[in-house]
Amino acid sequence: MTEVLHFTGFIKGVTYKTYLAEKLKEISLNEFDINQANTFGLIKSPTTEIAYSQWVSPKRTRSYPFARIYDTYNTSKVITIIPVIKEEGKDGDRDRIQYSTISWMNLLNIYIVLAYYETAHKSTKSGQSNKHKITNQQFNNEFVKSQIDEILAYHQSVLHWNKNLFEERFVQIFEKALDCYDSISTTTGVMIHPRQGMNSYLQKIIEEFEEFKNISLKGSQSASKREALTSHKLEYLIDGLKATFSIENYLGGVYYLTPDEIFHENDIYIIQESKNTSKESLPKLPDIQDGLFKLILFSNLDSLNISGQPVSFITKLKLTGKNVIGSIVFPEASATELESFLATNVKIFNNNQKEIIRQLAVEAEDNQKLKIEVTSN
Repeated sequence: MTEVLHFTGFIKGVTYKTYLAEKLKEISLNEFDINQANTFGLIKSPTTEIAYSQWVSPKRTRSYPFARIYDTYNTSKVITIIPVIKEEGKDGDRDRIQYSTISWMNLLNIYIVLAYYETAHKSTKSGQSNKHKITNQQFNNEFVKSQIDEILAYHQSVLHWNKNLFEERFVQIFEKALDCYDSISTTTGVMIHPRQGMNSYLQKIIEEFEEFKNISLKGSQSASKREALTSHKLEYLIDGLKATFSIENYLGGVYYLTPDEIFHENDIYIIQESKNTSKESLPKLPDIQDGLFKLILFSNLDSLNISGQPVSFITKLKLTGKNVIGSIVFPEASATELESFLATNVKIFNNNQKEIIRQLAVEAEDNQKLKIEVTSN
């Protein structure tokens, strides 16, 4: 059985500069409609601007929300719009926001806007497994815009906003989301998951907000341990160990993370995210951005311990692709070595991929404790 290591860590603050962020499309606040707009961009008001990204589900493993946040991360004021619940019908999934997501955004200095789906249609896909599924879900746009308006005028910290949002408004928003799904079920004829479980979940939140943290953190801790024991199809665990991390910040927040793998070499632990493609020579940009974003917190750890003892560590993004000749590791590789690597692979990488690799070299150079390897699978 694969050994699972359990680390504890501490993080004071986060500094990180992105170099693979896509250009943000600008839109005025008056014209902004979350159901029509890009999934990330820059909202402009007459006096200020704010970068935004949106999640289609509160579950972090769906649809690359981290890649979209990565695109906004260099902006001075950043929001991310997250639905409190995503219900797909009795034959689909039902996801709810977890406190670990809130902790993550607090730590990364990102304002949270809570959203809920108001309308949807019955799925037209054939088959018994799609009988009770809904699709084309639409957010209540005015509710989202009202929070963005508030944040644009807000002068206190991200933590203060997020804390107040969850302590003062979360229950009301959650109940509104449940009511909307009841209404969607009635109008579409699609059966949804029983409300009773969500009502019980919500009741615990009402009784004690701390319990919400405990429920969700226990859940994400269990999920991280389950993930640690699961080898993904496209991950290559060559001498790699699985690990879970329990990380604290000075604000008292705790969150649990699981990297793809961790290595122990020369008394240094290497925390690694792996992205692989069997069809292309380099993973697609959202995959790469997702991997880099997940490493931001690891690379900003002030300390890391195992069994109460401090250990040395670095973080690494490993990108593996088809037919790549040789390998290169940044920031160790010189500019000459980089160009030599690209020349050797002149027929393997297209011009866009070459530019991505050049930007990866800069990203590894400018951020602490970060290595990036490009190699063949």
